[in-house]
Amino acid sequence: MAVIAVLVALSVAGMVLRFGMGFSKGLGAIALIDLNSETNFPTYFSVALLACCSLLLALIGIAHRQLRMGWHRHWIFLALVFLAMSMDEFIQLHEKTMEFISGHLGIVPGSILTNSWVVLAFVFLPLLGLAYLRFLMAMNRRSAALMVAAGIVYVGGAVGVEMVSGMMKGTYGFGSLPFMISTTIEETLELVGLAIFIYALTNYAARMGLSWSFEPA
Repeated sequence: MAVIAVLVALSVAGMVLRFGMGFSKGLGAIALIDLNSETNFPTYFSVALLACCSLLLALIGIAHRQLRMGWHRHWIFLALVFLAMSMDEFIQLHEKTMEFISGHLGIVPGSILTNSWVVLAFVFLPLLGLAYLRFLMAMNRRSAALMVAAGIVYVGGAVGVEMVSGMMKGTYGFGSLPFMISTTIEETLELVGLAIFIYALTNYAARMGLSWSFEPA
């Protein structure tokens, strides 16, 4: 959370330099700290958080299988989902679907579905929620509550605020202040959601008495 606070503060400082003081690029430094830019420090940190979630989920799933605790397939599937999300965060595959989806659904720039890839989330997320309802109900309340809270915060940013960002982009332009503010909120919620989820996973492992050791072969 401390790292997230620093990244957000730097990104806001970049916006102040750009829109308040007229430094359009800031010798390239602004792009390196902009939460909405790609292949920079915030993106690297986001990819690392998603990969960390995937690793923790896989370790918990393996432990469940070895200890015959049940639900190991659910843990492993989530690990694969987060691995795919980590890769997508790096290569931005979901954004490459927007032209196809917008063209087939007749979505125009400036509408609530400007970032039309969210349509995929509307299909996938309810299915995932139904598939994992019993999984969450079988878990201890604290861990389940933390995971649900993490999901709400992350999806609120990645899908909810993403739709607002799309409207700002279509209405005011990609480099506008309203768009930059909305994307900063969006990326902040995503990072905070991942941080909460990592805490939820480590807290769950501690409550279940799970531990791992790594030894050379």
